[in-house]
Amino acid sequence: MFVNNKVAAGIVLLNVALLAYVYYYFQLQNRSSSRVVVASRTHSEEGEADEWDDYSYYTSPINWPQKVAELHNTTTAIIRFKSLTKKKYWSTQRAKVGQAELTRPDLNLSSLPPALYEMAKPVFDLLPNSYLPGYKSPCWRVKPRMVLRCLPYFYLLGMPKSGTTDLWAKIMRHPQVKYTIKEPHWWSRSRFGRGKLRIYASRSKRMVETFALHPSLKPRLVIGDGSASTFWDNKKWKIWDGERYEGPTYVTADVIHAAQPDAKLLVILRNPVDRLYSDYLYFNPKLHVNTSVDLFHIEVVAVINRFNKCLKTMSFRGCVYSISEIQDPRVYCRLLIGVYSVYVRDWFRAYPRDQLKIMRLEDWHVNCTGILPEIFDFLNLERIWNKQIERFCTERLENGNKAKLHSIGEMLPKTRKLLENFYARSNKELSLLLGDEKYLWRS
Repeated sequence: MFVNNKVAAGIVLLNVALLAYVYYYFQLQNRSSSRVVVASRTHSEEGEADEWDDYSYYTSPINWPQKVAELHNTTTAIIRFKSLTKKKYWSTQRAKVGQAELTRPDLNLSSLPPALYEMAKPVFDLLPNSYLPGYKSPCWRVKPRMVLRCLPYFYLLGMPKSGTTDLWAKIMRHPQVKYTIKEPHWWSRSRFGRGKLRIYASRSKRMVETFALHPSLKPRLVIGDGSASTFWDNKKWKIWDGERYEGPTYVTADVIHAAQPDAKLLVILRNPVDRLYSDYLYFNPKLHVNTSVDLFHIEVVAVINRFNKCLKTMSFRGCVYSISEIQDPRVYCRLLIGVYSVYVRDWFRAYPRDQLKIMRLEDWHVNCTGILPEIFDFLNLERIWNKQIERFCTERLENGNKAKLHSIGEMLPKTRKLLENFYARSNKELSLLLGDEKYLWRS
């Protein structure tokens, strides 16, 4: 008993000494750019433990009695010290939160073009006139209980089998990004059925619970949406436009822009030929569709023929968006998803270009440690130590497809040549749009 009392007393003294050191250290550094990170483990209302979050970022001078009191409201706490004066640990100086993210302009939904308003009337009718100030994420209170809910701060767009799952997993490692399920497919699919805005906005629940415990995190924490279909899937457009020669008047990009004009958009693309084959193998498991290199070639020829037939009555853009009619519903051979230039042009029409960060999977694979900090900067998130970036990038690749590729082998050379010719026009337009010949994907 006596020994236990001694141990307990020693622990108390160590904690007192630690707090004294912290106070003294930051008094001496009150004019330097020092950083304290408070990581805490909280519990949700349901009693389930939340994950560790690298929560708060303070610069001296600090009201330590207040901060210590805050720590007593959490289950446990760890204090780590990181001085920004040690430049070797940081890739560049810290990114800062812009004022535009904390005080957003009014949405002006009542002045939308009638055709655009009709496309998403159930969404626009439930959105506020403006989002709450002081939050990094677009948040508002939902009636009648005035529950706080938030939309995604950023969208990870792109294409299936283009690295979105791996990129999402690494973005989720940032302490300011609150975890959510990657692909709700809400904007492009679920909202047309029973997917109410209230349900979609409830994805922010864990972040909102954190705000209740740590109000100072409102201008820092965000959630995202990693649904790749948001970028390209507009299958419902003929409900509003009919058989319009030029294709849809408005697309998902226009709807999201009306709801979130300052959203951050990440796009990752892949050589469209390789993307198509990987997509074919992934979504056509042998148990359901007898896949082979010969059957793949036959399906590619069939889709291209149906596309060329469509061009007799519709524009190139109109046929690209008519994927439902051109693709065989029994087989996943989504060739038109790889016509990137059409989709990129429509997103550029809706959003300023500086709100989209477009990258290639091929570059991501060889330069994750260089691209990931750029992504965090683009999202205005705090910079991560270089060693942490390296650790994130060396983790296992998410959602790879090599086993299925090896089971039937590479596509036939004649298939690759056929696809390269088909995508040549789109790749050229894309490289001109982006000012980068890498998007020609020359062999």
